[in-house]
Amino acid sequence: MSPRSTPRHDCAAHGAATRRGPTRRDILGGALALGGVCLLPRWARADDTSAPPRRRTIVLLHLEGGNDGLNTVVPYADAAYSRLRPSLAIERDRVRRLDETTGLHPSLTGLEALWQRKRLAIVEGVGYPDPSLSHFRATEIWHTGQPERAPTHGWIGRALDAHPRQAPLRSVGLATEPPLSLAMSGPGSITMTSFERFRVPSSMQGAASLWRQHADATGLRGDLARAGTEALDVAARLASMSPAGGPYVGPLGDKLRLVESLLVADLDLDAIHLGQGGYDTHSNQTAQHARLLQQLGTNLDVFQRRLEAAKLADRVVVFVFSEFGRRASENLSGGTDHGTAGPVFVIGTGLRPGRHGAPASLAELDRENLVYTTDLRSVQASLLSHAYQIDPAPVVGDFAPLELFA
Repeated sequence: MSPRSTPRHDCAAHGAATRRGPTRRDILGGALALGGVCLLPRWARADDTSAPPRRRTIVLLHLEGGNDGLNTVVPYADAAYSRLRPSLAIERDRVRRLDETTGLHPSLTGLEALWQRKRLAIVEGVGYPDPSLSHFRATEIWHTGQPERAPTHGWIGRALDAHPRQAPLRSVGLATEPPLSLAMSGPGSITMTSFERFRVPSSMQGAASLWRQHADATGLRGDLARAGTEALDVAARLASMSPAGGPYVGPLGDKLRLVESLLVADLDLDAIHLGQGGYDTHSNQTAQHARLLQQLGTNLDVFQRRLEAAKLADRVVVFVFSEFGRRASENLSGGTDHGTAGPVFVIGTGLRPGRHGAPASLAELDRENLVYTTDLRSVQASLLSHAYQIDPAPVVGDFAPLELFA
């Protein structure tokens, strides 16, 4: 039976108090657009001094296309696994064993290293009620944590809305389009693909000069001037940055170079979102999936080691997910079709490492699909309560956080 819970509400009420005239946010919203990307702080409310401080940056890594969870975290001891996948099943002697029943895909040497160093928590059977097999809709649900409604703001965005602070930048999406996970009601998030393409338009120089002249003023004029100055200063810092070095590999490695640089720059970010594409393996899955997982594991191991070497590891947690898993049985094209539940990974220090949740049963399928055992919002609740030190219920509902952290 699928676990179910009734969420209290999707987000804490945080309407602005009634004021005379326009608020600072009314004036500032949209005042600065850099290449169409807003970079102004979301102004704190009068009660912001009670908001808890951020503890960690959540790095969200979306495995785009629907990762085959059964060939990622492999139930090699279950006879049904080989029966459902006569050609795609990973042979028992090739699996990187985690215990007597379960192992990792043979290409995941990097994740095996993280497991051995107690830097990896695996949550199995993650999903939600009435799952969607549409890439678009399933991605919306994972990015918002709201299966029951149309998307508006992301689960990270709602958390940042509920706990605002004065900062010119809260989150970064490494993508060509803003990721829904970071969408919030106010500014504070940017989307970018490289540092060198992030430039302050020359047309902003006049405004920048004016803002600096009035940065010491009192009242609304000074607030506006300081906000604009801080925003442009952050933009200039981003434009001057370079990707990190290190033995990263492939396109995912290039993105993690940017993530590492953003973290080293100490921009006080709440979240960074990035993706690795290619997981829609309807045909000829074996070689493609092995290549993707090899890059995934290698890059995540490099990333974690470099964070630890830079003494940044206690300020970051990585969350790896996909919009859905694949069908339990293979298809006739040497691949797997859209499915439902699957594993997620949480990587970092201070974890309760190991396997969490329960693997989805291969004996009790729902129209050839796995039945989820852990609601995705319980994972999100765990990340919010640990990384941001906030009550996750107003953001994702009444779902008990998993005990993923020590």
